[in-house]
Amino acid sequence: MIGLNLRTQPTSTRPVTGNQLMLYRSLCLGAIFTIFLACPLLVQNAASTGARRTMTAERMTSEEVIELDGLLDEPSWQRAVPATDFIQQDPVLGGTPTERTEVRIIYSRDHLYMGVLCFDSEPDKMLGNTMKRDEFLRADDRFMWVMDTFLDQQSGYFFEMNPSGLMADSLMGSGGAQSREWDGIWDAKVLRSHLGWTLEIKIPFRTLNFDPDGTAWGINFQRTIRRKNEENLWTGYLRNQQLRQMSNAGLLEIDIRGGGVTQGFGLDVKPYLTGGGSESPGRDPVVPLVKTTDFGVDLFYNVTPSLRANLTVNTDFAQTEVD
Repeated sequence: MIGLNLRTQPTSTRPVTGNQLMLYRSLCLGAIFTIFLACPLLVQNAASTGARRTMTAERMTSEEVIELDGLLDEPSWQRAVPATDFIQQDPVLGGTPTERTEVRIIYSRDHLYMGVLCFDSEPDKMLGNTMKRDEFLRADDRFMWVMDTFLDQQSGYFFEMNPSGLMADSLMGSGGAQSREWDGIWDAKVLRSHLGWTLEIKIPFRTLNFDPDGTAWGINFQRTIRRKNEENLWTGYLRNQQLRQMSNAGLLEIDIRGGGVTQGFGLDVKPYLTGGGSESPGRDPVVPLVKTTDFGVDLFYNVTPSLRANLTVNTDFAQTEVD
């Protein structure tokens, strides 16, 4: 709170004239107006450059099971304290978002869960047309987040989804560089309703590399409301800041020491099978149907908590995107 106490000390016994009284009033009003304009800037500056914003991951009980249905009705979701108070980056720098966003994080021994409520006063106008995994969401509503699991403010993971359930991810490097070739193993469910859209996300700890003795990760969130050209961030909203710059992230308090969570054997296997066919019935002579099949497998292995190896057998080039 900023208080203002303006007093005139008596220096003479002469009465104050009308002109002097008007001058005093003008000075007081000018000072009050200046402080009024400065208050929002002080608050925004504190949110941007002050202590890092912090949220806490709620530990689940051993009996609890999360069903991915987008409802967020399990007891752990009710206990978790949400991250709110996003700040607008566009179109009004430092403004209040036009729609509310809440993010809750809970975890078990094997999984990290995120529950995101993207409220929308006009849910019939939400945009989510892109469906292909890892496609860039240039025309959709979206929710994005980054995680700095070593708290080094340089590297981490990027994820994003749209209201239709599209999933995209990448590895993040220094300066916001990213590698979209990485496909993490995680699952999610999106539920659309009259309130907006809800995301329920499940990320196995074995998908991530992290410091097993850590007590906090870097984390940040960004929501895009495309029809309004609106970008809202939890922290790091200034023009020279980005979601992908890990130095702008807040803190997620999550105690994983002493075997509180596990990466399992650190081995994930993703097999794939593709098939196709071609035929030209209008040609003379008729070209018969040609069938094709292919298979392969991707192996992911955590060599150490900070090193993950990826081995591909018979790469599926049909799913490879070229920039």
